[in-house]
Amino acid sequence: MKLSPEELESNGYELIETLEHKELVPFVKKYLYRYGFWPLSYFGFVVAMLLAIGALAGYMIAVKQNILLPDIPGKTFLGFALSFLLIPMHEYIHAIAYRACGAKEVSYDADLKKMVFMAIAHRFVAGSKEFRFVAIAPFATISILSFAIIPFLGGHYIFTALGLIFMHAAFCGGDFSMLSYLDLHKDLEVVTWDDKENKVTFFTVNLKPGDVQKKAGTINVRP
Repeated sequence: MKLSPEELESNGYELIETLEHKELVPFVKKYLYRYGFWPLSYFGFVVAMLLAIGALAGYMIAVKQNILLPDIPGKTFLGFALSFLLIPMHEYIHAIAYRACGAKEVSYDADLKKMVFMAIAHRFVAGSKEFRFVAIAPFATISILSFAIIPFLGGHYIFTALGLIFMHAAFCGGDFSMLSYLDLHKDLEVVTWDDKENKVTFFTVNLKPGDVQKKAGTINVRP
């Protein structure tokens, strides 16, 4: 969006929620562990990857391919380990997506104790479509590229690729919780912006004058 944070109120936007970055984990749990398209997609994909690893292992053992049983968990856990190396790339893809949407200043933050990593677009006002693009970009990019290289892998390193895809998808819970939040408020025009200095993200909606009650979170606004 081409609005600044200061221009939101004069353009009819009302603040509905603030998210302190230190409280990100409770926020993720609240919106990821609910019934909805994005939570179901997240858990469905993660479970599907586990089943794919198990099914492939069972198939290879059943047809007596030249594979040692320790190779299966070994190659899979190698993929788990490599997924941690993708964290900087994951956040960089967020940054690229932010810049593609028009953000001028993008930085990074992390809480290693909580295993929380984030890309922050300071004072960039993002609409719902822009924020969805930013949120899904790393998951889509890394998953597609990982699937694309599977046919070129030698030996049984397909388990490494599948393990990497599974673990990286599991790391995307925060992104899917943001998508779930937007889905919960899909009847409202949600925009968001980050305050890097105070480590806060603001969520605002464009509401018409008068009494408004939306069931997507139950919001009551009176002039």
